Amino acid sequence: MTETWDWRNVRVRELQQGGLPKKGEPFAVLTLGWAAKAAAATASPKAMVWIWLVQQARKTGRNSIAVSNEALARYGVSRKVKTAALRQLEAAGLITVKRCVGKAPVVTLLQ
Repeated sequence: MTETWDWRNVRVRELQQGGLPKKGEPFAVLTLGWAAKAAAATASPKAMVWIWLVQQARKTGRNSIAVSNEALARYGVSRKVKTAALRQLEAAGLITVKRCVGKAPVVTLLQ
């Protein structure tokens, strides 16, 4: 007997397991520009990478995001800082990263 898939339920499960806040959980609302200024003022541009990732997941409704150098450069994050931040976030178990030569890495937020 073959199993039929209800893709809506699969997508709901993906979102529930992803980096989006759960209902009732406290969260912060801030603009990326404001976050970038705080990251620069505190010399912590790697934190901006995490903020940007969470914002993109919330904006797109997906927990997998292609992370281009240009997208983060707008907020003062260099490609070297991006690479270091992704490695540290991956080591901490917050994300997984799929790397392909010549392409932007695809990051998946974990929870």
